[in-house]
Amino acid sequence: MELSAQIQQYAEESIEDPQYFVVEVLKSANGKLISVLLDGDEGIPIVECSRVGRKVSARIDEEIPDEVGAFTVEVSSPGVDRPLKMLRQFTKHIGRNLEFTDMEGVKREGRFVEIEADCLKIEESFKEKGKKKQLLLNEYKFEQMNDPRVVVSFKR
Repeated sequence: MELSAQIQQYAEESIEDPQYFVVEVLKSANGKLISVLLDGDEGIPIVECSRVGRKVSARIDEEIPDEVGAFTVEVSSPGVDRPLKMLRQFTKHIGRNLEFTDMEGVKREGRFVEIEADCLKIEESFKEKGKKKQLLLNEYKFEQMNDPRVVVSFKR
């Protein structure tokens, strides 16, 4: 089994609460750093990331031979700058603005209103010349969204 897949398996087996899950495992270009990104249905506390990290480290010490070479494993939650990778991550962001690129390569932004199965409803605003700005509710399948991200705003 490839090292990243093995680490992902260790992380998944270390998670005890079903509200938490592995989003992805990333390996640096030189292979010396493996990042395990965890999330939860309502976010994930740093304490849980630390606990999973300790369990993964213990499994590595016991089960991965020294011949693999030295590497570092870090376990954290995905930062606000990371794209949403799993449909399960969206629910906690209802009411927030999302940005993504659609299948035609058009950059989209709007308020995330609802999720139904694999379909996300996004309220987008548009303005025709000489008319007032209007809101339009559009539906996008998760698979049709490239690089979806939560838009961070510091406006009040």
